[in-house]
Amino acid sequence: MKKEKSTKMITIFTVICALVAFISLFFSSLLPLYLSYKFKIDIRNAGSIGIIGGADGPTTIYVSGQSSSHLFTAIFALLTILGFIYLVVIKYKKNHN
Repeated sequence: MKKEKSTKMITIFTVICALVAFISLFFSSLLPLYLSYKFKIDIRNAGSIGIIGGADGPTTIYVSGQSSSHLFTAIFALLTILGFIYLVVIKYKKNHN
């Protein structure tokens, strides 16, 4: 009973880590690539781009430095892989006992 509960908890944790890793990858890598392609902007050295404009003044474009969120993505991807390996090993042991 206790082993089944821990397996469910690890499954839920693995799924959450996979979702966080995917969302982090999407917002840190895939979305900027899509936006740079769509708007034909070179963003290799930019972390974020902000456009401010209004009826009472000139339009201004701000470009900030590169943010490093790759470590965050790598940690959650590693946790996802470890959780998946653990679940496969548990299932293998369960089937061969």
